[in-house]
Amino acid sequence: MTWGDEGMKATGTCGECGVPLGIASNLNWNANGTITQKGDPRHRLVFFESDNLDRLWNRLSQILGVTTEHIWEVVIGSKSRATRAFLHRTLPWGVSFLAHFVGYRSMIKTIESQGLVMGYGKITVGGQYPRRGRPERVTVYIEDPYSLPFFCGDFKGAAEVLEKRWAGIDWQALDSRRHQVDVTMREARLEDESFMLREEIAGKPGDMGYELCGTCGTPLDLRQFTWDLEAGIIRDSRSGRRLAFFGTAGMLAVFDELVHELGERVIDAVIEVERENALAALSVEEARSGYQGLRYLAAIRGLGLISSLEMEGDRLTLRMSNPSLPGYIVGLAVAVFELVSGRRGKPAWSIEPDTDLYVEITPA
Repeated sequence: MTWGDEGMKATGTCGECGVPLGIASNLNWNANGTITQKGDPRHRLVFFESDNLDRLWNRLSQILGVTTEHIWEVVIGSKSRATRAFLHRTLPWGVSFLAHFVGYRSMIKTIESQGLVMGYGKITVGGQYPRRGRPERVTVYIEDPYSLPFFCGDFKGAAEVLEKRWAGIDWQALDSRRHQVDVTMREARLEDESFMLREEIAGKPGDMGYELCGTCGTPLDLRQFTWDLEAGIIRDSRSGRRLAFFGTAGMLAVFDELVHELGERVIDAVIEVERENALAALSVEEARSGYQGLRYLAAIRGLGLISSLEMEGDRLTLRMSNPSLPGYIVGLAVAVFELVSGRRGKPAWSIEPDTDLYVEITPA
């Protein structure tokens, strides 16, 4: 199969439910509340509001008292590390060899189609220098990116895997929606440890069931989302909010790096920003949907599997197995408490010995 054929298949859609075939053929919705890459259960994804990503980086800069440029530097570096680890273990051995002969254009066409179905925006090839063989510089254009620093990290990491060399990255805004991104290859070689990232398979089984499309096998509730496959944008048809599929390893790598540098207050800041985001995104009806409603909402987004949820008086408690992004989930729980109770919430949380996330929210 040629790279072009692969792209055409990815952006085709299911005749029954409308979900792109690239989603149906590459992702699993599992009974344990996770979304994973088919053939690579360590690569876990969430399906989440992407507009919140760049807002997260900006708010972390404000709360933590560091520059936005520094936050972006950490995001790009951490995301490229996660991308290197994923691609290193999943790309066919001949891909790098092939790139040296046919150039990057054919391969970036595949990345373009992936970006369209995953909600990353519209990616187009700029060029490479030299035009054939091993490149020193590769240029792409991204329109309406799901998160510009995340995209830069993805592009940097992909180039580093293909060339086995460190890469530098630069970007510039061409207008309010379109950006030029340039990767420049460096001479220094990457060591084997540069392709390693600790990722664990979500260990707990679950009992979440989905009504599946009889043609492509994805959950039928994905019909509430619309894919603009010209622009690479996914929207919730009910709320109009934009979403994307993105790997949890990249997010966790960003948070780990910031915690290493700035301490545990980073996680408190993540919780606060996600609380703000969830208050703006969740409806009171969604917050009041109770155990079954919130359990299903969390699972279909790949956040994990809620095993208990109680709200009695002035106290909300939640237990979740296989939590994807604990800080995000705690922030969501605070927002649910506040929407239901009308009072400001204060969280206490822990990762239990059995790896479950336990959260308790009380009035602040």
